[in-house]
Amino acid sequence: METATDDTAPQGRCKLAVCRAPLPPAGPRGGRPPEYCPDRTWPGGKTCKQLAAAQSALHEAFGDAPGATLDSAAGDFARAADALAAPLSELHAALEQVRGQVTEELGTAAATATSARAEAAEAHETTRIAENARTEAEQAQALAEQARSEAETAATEARGEAEQARSEAEQARSERAAAIDAQHRAETQAAAHEATATAATDRATTAEERAATATTELTQARERIAALEAERDALRSTLETERRTHETTEADLRHARDTAQTATQAAETRVEQAQTHLNQALTRADNAETRAEQAESQLSQVHQLATDAAADAATARATAETVTSELTQARTRLRNLHEVLLQPHETDEHLRNRLLTALLHDPAEQPPDPDETGTP
Repeated sequence: METATDDTAPQGRCKLAVCRAPLPPAGPRGGRPPEYCPDRTWPGGKTCKQLAAAQSALHEAFGDAPGATLDSAAGDFARAADALAAPLSELHAALEQVRGQVTEELGTAAATATSARAEAAEAHETTRIAENARTEAEQAQALAEQARSEAETAATEARGEAEQARSEAEQARSERAAAIDAQHRAETQAAAHEATATAATDRATTAEERAATATTELTQARERIAALEAERDALRSTLETERRTHETTEADLRHARDTAQTATQAAETRVEQAQTHLNQALTRADNAETRAEQAESQLSQVHQLATDAAADAATARATAETVTSELTQARTRLRNLHEVLLQPHETDEHLRNRLLTALLHDPAEQPPDPDETGTP
């Protein structure tokens, strides 16, 4: 490193390395020529000779490299800062990534839980609808059973009435046959009476009376037969109406039975579907709980990572504070040296002592003034 003075400087120039201005010639009386500028001053009122003395003091204190301590401290600080920058950047990136993953996992778990709750509500609603459908099917089946019972009762009554009408018709046919037989007998008797009318007038008159009576009976029998036939026709019409009613009732009963079976099957199908949806919803809810537990476990791991990262950051911060403190102390020494250099001094020895005092004392302490302590 360049020293304060340059012994190899050409004759007639200032020996201060940063100056080297031409020197005035020696006086008329001769003598030793000057080594430094006699009139030039630097900031703080220092002359070239005083600055050379200060630089010589620094050279004596630090050796051939007066700035080595400061350069070393600055280098240590830069290396420590560079060493901390990469881990802190990686830690920040890892924390951001973990925060994003945790946020995404929590959002997914919340959405899954919401979906599971909605599906459970839907399954509950489907179950309620299935229960209502089953109740309606049971009511329809009960109504169908009641209708079938009523139809069977009506059919039984119609069959009884039909049997009664059939019996009355048979009886009417028997009476008609009897009347026809009586008519035949009356006609036979009338013929016999007419054959013997000439033989016995009294018997003829009696026969005529008997024939009139038979004719009257025959007319009554015919009227009775006509009434029985009309009643038979009415009974046949009633029987046909009852048969059609019975057929209609049986058709309605079959339709009601088929409708009830269809409704029951549909209700059972809806119940099975609702049970399936409910099982699926419960499965999804279990999966959502499992994912939520996994998210909580990952969140605990993230908290642990964050704690470890905070501990590493605290260690790095302490290291940075130490390096910063050392750099601050170095800067304080430089500032003290600068202040010492800028202050006026009576002799070069006094300046050298002040510089050594500023270099050897802790920057946190206020170095005593050699003038006050009486130190030479």
